[in-house]
Amino acid sequence: MKRNYINNSVLCIALLLLVLPLFAADMNNSGAAFIRMGIGGRVLAMGEAGAAITDDIGSVYWNPAGLAHLRDFEVGTTYNFGLDFDRTHTFAAFGTRLPLGTVAFSWVNAAVSDIEGYVDADTPTGTFSDSEHSLALSYSNYIGRLSFGVTPKIYLSTIDGETEQGYGLDAGLKLDLGRYLQLGAMFRDITSEYAEDKVPWQVSAGLAANPLGGITLAAEVKMEQDEKPYPCLGAEYWTAIGKDPEADSKLTVTKVSEKSSWEDALANLETGIRLGYSNERLSAGTGFRFRNLQLDYVFRLNRHDLFADDHIISMILRF
Repeated sequence: MKRNYINNSVLCIALLLLVLPLFAADMNNSGAAFIRMGIGGRVLAMGEAGAAITDDIGSVYWNPAGLAHLRDFEVGTTYNFGLDFDRTHTFAAFGTRLPLGTVAFSWVNAAVSDIEGYVDADTPTGTFSDSEHSLALSYSNYIGRLSFGVTPKIYLSTIDGETEQGYGLDAGLKLDLGRYLQLGAMFRDITSEYAEDKVPWQVSAGLAANPLGGITLAAEVKMEQDEKPYPCLGAEYWTAIGKDPEADSKLTVTKVSEKSSWEDALANLETGIRLGYSNERLSAGTGFRFRNLQLDYVFRLNRHDLFADDHIISMILRF
């Protein structure tokens, strides 16, 4: 019975991978490019191979099905401080476990300031700014070992005081094959439209393995509309500094209200290192996590000489 259930779940994921791109056959790749920049130091350092490994608040972006693994309440944020040309990229989210599933709200923002405007080549009009937002509400739950999630989104764009809007829809599946192996599939912008542009769909399918305590290996294939598929590979290793007898490769969360002080909540320190590769980009990062706090950093090479390399930090609080 268990084998039939797992086989049926894998078949469902495979069929969705084949069918969903057909819904967006008439789109182009020009809309909401900022939403594909990625969030969260951990997954970015692991080559963006997040469909199977994500199990925290960052799941709102990488695979909403991962939100089913939230223990209680989480808050997360990401900031890229390596961007040049007056650009910024920010992410914030919070989510909580409820009796009927997990609910989360997220915000992604990309902005450019001090853009010089011209009527023609010789007539400047001053400076203006461009700010783009994604506001999303996610829901996730599980049936047996199969978890699922959906994320409807609103896109907003403000350029020189003029505002336009659009919409998007993400969906994801995760299958837990035991302690050592997970499968995941993520479908970004299944149906989306942004201002006058269509938003390209993106499909990701991957697996995560935990061969030894503290070690996670991830492999994934991504495909974006009208583009060739490409691999994403990542690895991480966690080791304990302050020993927690309950800790292994997955974080054990304790409510702050159950601890006697913040000093206890910040005990049981673990540190990790990560490496990744995705679409001709190498990345490396590190992280520190306590019972209720996780801090991550990633350095990511840029493919284009025009732009600087990325330096990204992220934080997760667990209550």
